[in-house]
Formats: sequence, structure tokens, C-alpha cells
Amino acid sequence: MKKKFIIVLFVCALFGTCGSALEFTDLPIGGNVEAKDKTGKLISFRSFSEPVLLVFFGYTYCPDFCPNTLAKIKAAVEPLSEAEKTKFKVVFISVDPERDSPETTTKYVQFYIPQSIGLSFSIDTTNQILKQYAAFVQKADDGQSIDHSTYIYVLDQNRKTRKLIKSTDSIEVITNSIRKLSSNSIETK
Repeated sequence: MKKKFIIVLFVCALFGTCGSALEFTDLPIGGNVEAKDKTGKLISFRSFSEPVLLVFFGYTYCPDFCPNTLAKIKAAVEPLSEAEKTKFKVVFISVDPERDSPETTTKYVQFYIPQSIGLSFSIDTTNQILKQYAAFVQKADDGQSIDHSTYIYVLDQNRKTRKLIKSTDSIEVITNSIRKLSSNSIETK
């Protein structure tokens, strides 16, 4: 997993898609997910009607990064008009499928952002998705906490990953990414 995390950092440096600039490119990680969740329901990112998806990995017992990032996304969408709020969806994928059900993750993320869905897959499916997104996840020494990457993956209407937003980026980066990418006025770098 650490090797994949290093790849994410390399992609950020190579393509310049991590950081405050509003540059977009087709990244070689992430993209569409098509898998059955823990209830047996087939999930496909392509079935979501919103042109922009903000994909975030976390878990409902997370003490800090998850609530902070979700609060930041919530603040970032507040200035959007009602029409703009229909142009994106937050997809929260649990990295703790043993404790998080699809219902629990959805309630958790919708507490912050109504235009969201929480997903929980089997451990094997979760690991495949984490590999696809080159996301870092590791159980902490205490056996309860999970160390994980905190990037927000920005997907376009074709479900290509176009940008990685760091947890340290400003609220405006999130707001402007939704606005620009949903308007289809983006040229690939």
C-alpha cells in the first residue's frame, strides 16, 4: 500500500493536480467503480446523474480527518446556487467495512452534505477499489484507528479522475473545482 501512496504523490508532482491551482488532467488512477456493496446492490459511478463526483475514503469512527474534510466540503458547497448543488455528489467510501454498513456511512456523510452517498463494500472489494485509486490505508497500532490518505478525488462526467484535492487545500479550490468541472469548460492539460 505504501508503494501505491508514493505513486499518488508522484502523480501529483508530475501532473501538478494536487494543490490550489485549478488545473485538470486525466489521471491514471481512480475512475469508475462498478461493484456490489455489502447489501448486494450493484453500485456504478456511471449511474449517478451528477456530472462531478467528489470521492473520499474514510470511516465513521475517524476522530479527525474525516469530520474535518467533510466539514470543509460542506463549507465549500454553501456558496453554490441551488442549481450548482445538483451538479455534484460526494461519494464517501468506507475503509472500515467490518464496522461500517452502507446505511451507517450514508447517514454519516449526509449529516454533513445532503448531496452525498456513503458506500461500504466487502473487504476484498474495498481493497480492489483502494488499489484502483492508489489510496493509502493501514490499521493503526491500537487496532481501532485507521491511517488513511485524505485526498478528494474529483471525477468528471465520464468518471475519469481529473484532480486530487489535498486536505490542506482551501475551501475555494473545492468550490471552484465543482463549478469549473460541471460547466464542461475544462481543457485537459
